[in-house]
Amino acid sequence: MDCKSVMAPMKVSLYADQTVGDVMDFMVEKHMGLVPVIHRDGAYAGMISGDHLMKYLLPRVLSTVGTGVRRASMQTASYLDESAIEIQERLEDLRRRTVGEVLETEGKTVAPDAPLINALMMIKGKQYVVPVVDDAGKLLGAVSFFSVLYALREEYDRETAERQKTAERAKREHKGEEHMERNP
Repeated sequence: MDCKSVMAPMKVSLYADQTVGDVMDFMVEKHMGLVPVIHRDGAYAGMISGDHLMKYLLPRVLSTVGTGVRRASMQTASYLDESAIEIQERLEDLRRRTVGEVLETEGKTVAPDAPLINALMMIKGKQYVVPVVDDAGKLLGAVSFFSVLYALREEYDRETAERQKTAERAKREHKGEEHMERNP
């Protein structure tokens, strides 16, 4: 099975030159935490995720803290006690930026004819959406856990329907033969 047979086609295009606010609104409306982004020419640009955007909502002091700080102390930052207004200000600043400014470009992609196992291994490795990109760099769709389940269910339904049709056809043919034998 290859990636193109299970990928979800991109029904809505999100562009690198759009505002983050537009893309965040789309993500909230569609309940999507990770979405592929393209350039206006259709070329794949990268991914944007709620997880990645969250770092822009954190206090700046946390994003500028050096690597010498223990991770445990970063888990609880209640000593910062921020107001909703401060967080809202950062959110509004983020919403005005372009997607291209905050885009994640490190993610891997697959070709449409790549074996599905390649995408499944990326998903297992915590890349929950795997963009399917053609040789020209155009985004064709994406493979995710849900697109795989949907495709397998559809394939199962098609195969089941085909078996039922074949069985019904054989049954009709058998009845026709019996009828011909009784009424020569």
